[in-house]
Parts: sequence; structure tokens; C-alpha cells
Amino acid sequence: MSTLYFQDTSLSTMPTTPEFRYLEGDTAAASVSARLVANPYEPNEIHELGSSIRIAKNLYVTAKHVIEDYLQTFGHKNGTANFSFWAVHVEPGPQYSIWEVDRCWLSPCADLAVFHTRAYNDIATQQHLPTCVGMSIAPPHVGERVVAFGYERRKPKVVIDSDGTRHIELEGKPSASVGEVIEVHEHSRDTVNLNYPCFRVNCKMPGGMSGGPIFNDSGRLCGIVCYGMNQLEGTFNDHLSYGMSLWPLMGIVMNIGDNGEIIDNAYPLLDLARRSIIHAEGWQRVTLHSIAGSTFPAVSFSRI
Repeated sequence: MSTLYFQDTSLSTMPTTPEFRYLEGDTAAASVSARLVANPYEPNEIHELGSSIRIAKNLYVTAKHVIEDYLQTFGHKNGTANFSFWAVHVEPGPQYSIWEVDRCWLSPCADLAVFHTRAYNDIATQQHLPTCVGMSIAPPHVGERVVAFGYERRKPKVVIDSDGTRHIELEGKPSASVGEVIEVHEHSRDTVNLNYPCFRVNCKMPGGMSGGPIFNDSGRLCGIVCYGMNQLEGTFNDHLSYGMSLWPLMGIVMNIGDNGEIIDNAYPLLDLARRSIIHAEGWQRVTLHSIAGSTFPAVSFSRI
């Protein structure tokens, strides 16, 4: 597995003051961040609702509410989606590297989800060692500069060639938003909307960025875009945006084997960090606590 420590100059050279911009051309962030696309089994209909980030060859992280929105919109039966669900990377050309989601696990205590994929088209199949991103699971510090990445929300298209072959076209531009961490909520901001560990940043995060990565200046993934309310220009000094802290990820319980097979013995994502299948700096400070009658452990994180 190839692990990327973020060094994309198009983002790392952005100013320290809050700024949002659309990006042109290929970027390192785009190589690890995928658009989330749903096909509700209608040949010419696809939908794009959010972003995601690859942490291992077949493993991605996104915001739980993005997955739940898809399930609510297109339906499911006992947790099995009534639609095909893809993580799509747009390569130069453009060429579409499409990975089909075959398993998904939602955090019971945070706006986080992990999903497993398999190569869906030839371009994805040829990527034997796709680039992944390393994580820093400790919350960022107040005053720390961060960069959020995601994709503009536009209606995707299905184009039919002269020979009848169908292709998808995703026109939403990749975007980056730089800002500063204003507040860190170790356990929750409130008991209703943001009742999980998160941090506030003063940068713009449009809806299409939901589930996308937030990077720190060391190039590591330090959060997931979970909430953004963009203020009217001239009314407020900054934007009300939040990133999800990553350490609760370690308690997500999975039942997938190393080769993508379903297994009986479920395990927490923390085990993949211990085995270096994912790079999660700070995993040693995570403690899992068994809860009687629950499949999911309680998760705690020590700053020291």
C-alpha cells in the first residue's frame, strides 16, 4: 500500500487567512479523495451527494450523514441499499476510476462512516497500489491552519456514445478551503446537532464537500467535513463550519477480511492501525471499552 503524506503545492501554499478556491488540473488531494455517486438502477440516472477519502486500497472514510442521506433518498432493505453506490476518482483525460461500495459501517457515536470497495471498471482494476492518505487522529489545536478539500455539487450526467455505451460525466470542480481552527469540542458541541467530538473552523464548506478530508499542515488527514453554514458576506466575520475529529473512527466495528471477504469475527478499525494496514498517528492513545449488550465499544482518547 502506498501512503501519501500530503505535499500538494496547490493547497499547501494557500494563504493563512480564510480562502476558498476551485482548483484546476490534477492534484494530490484528488488522487485520494473520491466523489460519492449513486445509481438507483435506472440506466440514465445518477446522483452525487458528497466526498470521501481513501485510507487503504479498498477502504474509505466519509461523513455518516452522507451515507444516511443516500439510504433515505433511494431506500434500503434491512440495511442493504436499493441502489449501486460508487466512489469515483476523476483522473487526467478525464478517465474515471470507479470503485463500487460493497460494505459500509456507520459509527454509533460520531458523524463518521467507513466503507469497503471493489474495482468496478478497468481503470480501477489496473490500480494495484492506489495512493492512500495517512491520518493524525488527535484533534487539531486551536489556531492551527487546516485545508478542507471536496467537490462542487453539480448534477452529473449519463452520456450515451454512438455505439450505445454509457459513460458518466462529473462536472463538479475540486475545491479547497483554508482556515484556522477556532474551537475544539473534545466530546460534543451540543446535545442535538453536533453531539460528537468535533472542531470549528472559519472556512467555507459547501454541501458537496460533506464527507471530504481536512488536512493539517503536516499533510495528514486530521478531520472530516461534517457541517457548514456559510454566512452572508458583510454580516459575519467568518463561516460556521465544523470538522469531525477522527479518533472515534477507531471504534467502528467491521467484518471484512484482508481480501474483501465477509468474516465471522468482527473487529474494530483500531486493529488495522495496530497492523499498519492504515496509518493512524496517535492510535496508541485510543482505548476501547466493552459495553454489556452492545456490539460497539465505547471509545476514549487521551491527549497525553
